[in-house]
Amino acid sequence: MACFDKLKEDLSVWCKWMNKPFGFSSFLYFFVKYTEFKVLVDFRLKHTKWSFLRIFTYYYSLRHNLYISVKGGCGGLRLMHGFSTIVFAKSIGKNCLINQQVTIGWANGGEPMIGDNVWIASGAKVLGPVKIGNDVIIGANAVVVKDVPDHSVVVGVPAKVIKKRTTENDIWKNVDTN
Repeated sequence: MACFDKLKEDLSVWCKWMNKPFGFSSFLYFFVKYTEFKVLVDFRLKHTKWSFLRIFTYYYSLRHNLYISVKGGCGGLRLMHGFSTIVFAKSIGKNCLINQQVTIGWANGGEPMIGDNVWIASGAKVLGPVKIGNDVIIGANAVVVKDVPDHSVVVGVPAKVIKKRTTENDIWKNVDTN
């Protein structure tokens, strides 16, 4: 049943994003319209007794070049333009948004752990046994190879913190990068 609980969390996030009512009709809408949602459903079904239903989803994960493998967590995952995206993480927290051409993967003996409410922008790379805190934004094309603290914005190669805040409701403040 955990598969369907996670799928409900995913659907809830997608419904909020698209301003649609939560329900089966919205599920069908997303399933028909968004390949990324089909791949997410495929990921949820992969290791369950319902895996035979992957006959409706597996093709899209191959065609769209989108791969997801997460060992723990990962409720409320949203993929935007998931083309050429690899997600291989130890864990992903709730409400994570991942854009296109992102690579999250194994390097230096481990895979990343990603916190809650994280946005990983286009082309970003998160590599190795790093820990990404909660309420983090990883900028486009950033390469993250070190831990990122909570409530941070990181950009660059290698990624550096450029903004911070105390809580999710605070205003972002620039960090002195000298």
